[in-house]
Amino acid sequence: MPCIFCIAVFAMLAGAVTTTVLDQLEARLAAEARTPVRRTVDSTSAAKFEFDFPAPPLAGRRHSPAVPVALTVYKQSRRVRIQVLTHDLQRAEVEALEDRIAGIAGLRIVGRSGPEGERKVREAVDAESRSRSAPVVNPPWQASWPQGQR
Repeated sequence: MPCIFCIAVFAMLAGAVTTTVLDQLEARLAAEARTPVRRTVDSTSAAKFEFDFPAPPLAGRRHSPAVPVALTVYKQSRRVRIQVLTHDLQRAEVEALEDRIAGIAGLRIVGRSGPEGERKVREAVDAESRSRSAPVVNPPWQASWPQGQR
């Protein structure tokens, strides 16, 4: 359920995204991630890493919770998408988290998702949550049953 993401590029990479580059990226992320970094995709065109990362510290918060993150490397274009996979953080917190991950990974952020697109996704997620929590008094599938078979 990603809402907020950014697109980054490798700051110092002049050549191709090789296995060595991905291994170095994984090691940098693993040094600060709260969970093991998992390479869930590694094809000729993309590699995807998933891990939990500490949220930025906030005033009044005793500790920083770990939030799920996905980092996808698009090998041919040498671009990276950093997705924060939670709706529990405010935009400023997500941007600070993206900046921190980009810094650790040696990336330069070149674009971020916009609030309008994020609003639409948040509304859809909120509507889905409300429909799941509402009790179903007479489920639609019962309406077709003959009276004596309930």
